[in-house]
Amino acid sequence: MFPYTWAIAAIVGALWLRYCLQRKKPRLDFPVVGESGKADYSDAILEGYRKYSGKPFIIPVKPPRVIMPMSTYKEAMLAPTSQLSFLQAVYDMFQGRYTHLGVHQEPVVATIKSELTKSIGDILPLIQEESDYAFRKEIGSPEDWTAIPVHATMLRFVALLSGRIFVGLPLCREEEWVQASINYTRDCMAVAYVSQMVPELIRPYIAPFLPQVRKAQRDLKFARDKMAPIVADVLSKHRLEMDNTTKAGSRGAFVSWLLNHMPAEQKNAERVGINQMVLSFVSIHSTSTTMTFALFHLATYPEHIQPLREELEHVVAEEGLKRDGKGHAYLTKSSFQKLKKLDSFLKESQRCSPLILVTGARTCLTDYTFSNGTTLPKGTAVAWPLWGVYNSENTVSLSPEYNADAGNPGPEVFDGFRYARLREVPGREGRHQAVLTNEESLNFGHGHQACPGRFFAVYEIKAILIEILRNYDIRLKDGMKPKTWSRELLVNPDVSAMIEIKKRTS
Repeated sequence: MFPYTWAIAAIVGALWLRYCLQRKKPRLDFPVVGESGKADYSDAILEGYRKYSGKPFIIPVKPPRVIMPMSTYKEAMLAPTSQLSFLQAVYDMFQGRYTHLGVHQEPVVATIKSELTKSIGDILPLIQEESDYAFRKEIGSPEDWTAIPVHATMLRFVALLSGRIFVGLPLCREEEWVQASINYTRDCMAVAYVSQMVPELIRPYIAPFLPQVRKAQRDLKFARDKMAPIVADVLSKHRLEMDNTTKAGSRGAFVSWLLNHMPAEQKNAERVGINQMVLSFVSIHSTSTTMTFALFHLATYPEHIQPLREELEHVVAEEGLKRDGKGHAYLTKSSFQKLKKLDSFLKESQRCSPLILVTGARTCLTDYTFSNGTTLPKGTAVAWPLWGVYNSENTVSLSPEYNADAGNPGPEVFDGFRYARLREVPGREGRHQAVLTNEESLNFGHGHQACPGRFFAVYEIKAILIEILRNYDIRLKDGMKPKTWSRELLVNPDVSAMIEIKKRTS
């Protein structure tokens, strides 16, 4: 019994120490908007944005989130990561100690920023080929209206398309890999939700035993085992100074790029497997959810379909379809860039159904004082009110004055072509694109910690939408508009919602 007594005493002592440290955290003297324990804080974000414009307020989620005024956004995005950290915010939310989200991701970010983004033109044919494969495998060519579960289908689509680039053939099409990629995404979301239900005081002692955490760790082990032969092959060729694996989209190409950015001690199957699962999470969750919302909007507002098709047909007639060595037809990067209405539709879908109600999530790694005099203590979770920006006529790009020449409606209306019309105004031709970030276009963040994979994600989504516009008709199932629901600050599509689809005949 003696060792157990000491063990219990040690645990109690650790808990008491954590309790004392937490009691010393300074209280934040900001108004609290919304009730603790709510599922949906969209109304609270709007209320705080309108009522306390120019001042901080708190949304009582777990942990409480300080919402700063947009006037401080730019300086925060320029702040050093040693003071305001996005990765630490991810680490805290998703229990990075166990899921590895927010941990050692510098090589992944560097690979995406350099090789992946620069290779978009080269990998676009592969993305479109994989999109064609996904449609044939998952949907086929139904002659009659057929109901499909949108979110589940888009999870598989994005897993296939992302996998084609991240791991290549044949692994990307193996059912075990596809399912593991999807499972890790779901398991990490479950970890984020369930862990917040455990009191912070005892979370470090309970989290390792949560079934959701253990499932995520099994996903990581599976990835490590699958990546081992690819990593060994790439490392062997590196040692022989061969460059055979660096062709974009080939088996091991992304792994080869990734290894070039990894320190020597991390160049192993376990670390690469972890990075692949992290990539799966950030690409599959965000892209499949965005794609789901886009399809919901396309089916809900079908008046957009014909103009989108006409634009696509015009670009194809003007630019033509190219063919790869296997005979697969594809649109070039130049052709994609000319689809301004499609780009606008996606951007408007993201405005009306963002993935999260806030933007710029950061954790203060030090006490931080903003230029307006507001000081946030170390450990504070902070963000900015994206949902307020996207629903306010005070936002310049949504104001009546800015939209007068374009004839656009107010922000309360879904208009898939509002940004295309804004780009027709002289002097604005290069603005208002889905991949561009600024203090009013925040879907991918902004500043030096903005999402580096946004170019890849947008081209993936457009490739799927192009396939639908060219080859399928879609409509709401039973005419019912799918619901959107929120879990604290996250915005989610109804995963049970279905749309109907059939092969296009005209």
